[in-house]
Formats: sequence, C-alpha cells, structure tokens
Amino acid sequence: MLKKLKIVFGSKLAQLLISGLLVYVAFRKVDVVKLLGEVHQAPWWAVVAILVYMGFSMLIGGIRWSILVLGKAKLRDVLAFTRATYAGCFYSLFFPTSVAGDFLKWTSLLKQYPEISKLKLAGTAIVDRVIGFSAFSMAALMALIAGKILNYSFPGILLWLFLGINAGLVVFYALVFYIDFEKILSKYSFLKGILEVVDLLKNSNKKRILICYLISLLSEPIWMMMTWFSSLIFGAGISLMQVLIFMPIISLILVLPISWAGFGARENLFLVFFGQLGFSTEKLLLVSTFTGIMGILNSLLGGLMLLF
Repeated sequence: MLKKLKIVFGSKLAQLLISGLLVYVAFRKVDVVKLLGEVHQAPWWAVVAILVYMGFSMLIGGIRWSILVLGKAKLRDVLAFTRATYAGCFYSLFFPTSVAGDFLKWTSLLKQYPEISKLKLAGTAIVDRVIGFSAFSMAALMALIAGKILNYSFPGILLWLFLGINAGLVVFYALVFYIDFEKILSKYSFLKGILEVVDLLKNSNKKRILICYLISLLSEPIWMMMTWFSSLIFGAGISLMQVLIFMPIISLILVLPISWAGFGARENLFLVFFGQLGFSTEKLLLVSTFTGIMGILNSLLGGLMLLF
C-alpha cells in the first residue's frame, strides 16, 4: 500500500514539475502580475454563470452514466450520478490522471444503491469514460478535418494520430457489438463474476451504449463553448467557429497526463493553435488561465458535495 502511495504522489509531483516548466515557457514574455490581476477582475456574475453552465455539462454526464447503469433513470438517480461525477472530478485533482477519478467516483453511490454490486458500479464508470473518450476523439477528428478545409495549420502528425485513435475505437466497438460476451464467459465458472463488470456488453444492454455515445457526441460542443464565453468576458476576440475547431483538438491532447489539471500544457497549446490566428498572447493566456481556474473551482464543488 505504501509503495502504491509513493507511485501516486511521485507521479503527481512529476506532473507539478512539468506544469511549472510549461507555465514558465508560456508566461516568460508577459507580465504575469498584470495578467493575474486581470483574471481577478473577472465579474463575479460571470464566474457564477460559467460554474452553472459547467454544472449543466456535469448533469449531462450524470444522465449518461445513470442510463448505462439503470437503463431508465429517474430524476433522483440522475442527481445522484451527477453528484458522483462531480466527486470524480474532485478526486482527479489528487491523482496522476483524470481516469483515476473514475476508479473512485462510484464509491459515493454505494449507500444509495446497495442492490447494485461494487463491480458493476466500478465497471460502468470505466465504460462511461470509454464512451465519453470515443465521442471526444470523433469530435476532435471532425474538427481537424473541418480546420484543414478552412486552411488552418495543424501539425501533420495529428491527422494520423487521430485517425489511429478512432480506428482503434471502431475496432473496439465492433468487438463489443458482435461478440456475445455473456455466452463466452458463462462457459467458464471462474469468469462468471466478470459478467457483472461487462453487464453492459450483454446483447440486451448494448442499446444503452449507442444512446450514451450519441448523448456524448451531441454534448461535446456544449463543453467547448465555455472557452468562447471566457473569450467574450476578456475581449479576446476568438470566434465560436474557431473555438469549435481548435478546442476539441486541444482537449484531446490534454488527455495525456503530462501536467496538473492541464496547467502549462493548455496555455502552450492555446498559443500554438490560436496564436496562428493573430490573437494577442496576453489575451490567449488570460482566457486559458481563466478556463483552467474555472475547471479547478468546478472540481472543488465536487469536494463540497462529498462533505454534504
């Protein structure tokens, strides 16, 4: 146990160091004190409005996960799973990757749903993450293709990387929908317990996966628009179309666990992708930093919910 904790904290320390280095690279040519002062001057109503808007996105996540687990979810179920989704965001602040939050967020549902096994709750949390990532990857690929059509510049490797990721996901879903896992696993008594984890992969439940994938795909623009709102607050001038093209790509790259809460990496990616459009470096860093701070506040709300 002590060894595992050392690995976790060691990874988090490495992330903090990398974030510090990347933050230095991004901010070395700007007046950091002045920039932070401008962030602090953001209207309180804008902060509250964005947190409420982010809450709407979290609610969509709660709807998706509750459908995966229960099929037909009532309002109280949606609220419970939304609260658990918030908890996952909070846990992710203290672990090397956001996926770590998925391994813990289901624990907040144990008392409310004693009839559902721990294996099923944990398994659906991971499946929910895979579905969300699948929609994320498709949105990034479509955004990249649209950006190329509009003659925006992208590193050549990104197209092949995103194509590879989506091809892998297509293979995964092909296996999910065409292999009868229930029949295969039931043949081996020592594997029967796994059926609880892969309950969603039973033929009778696969419709849930398709529904939740469509929910994820349709909700992607909702999450991305927060950057546009931040741009409006600080007068950065980034258009909605530019946000919808570049943010899915930036967000997919940020899935890599190379920095804490995306700080440093996000700022540099803003400068690389939005910088080519001629926007002010200071404005881009302002929007990026504010977006990161709002993400932290949103995650801390998950911690508050765990207290009550």
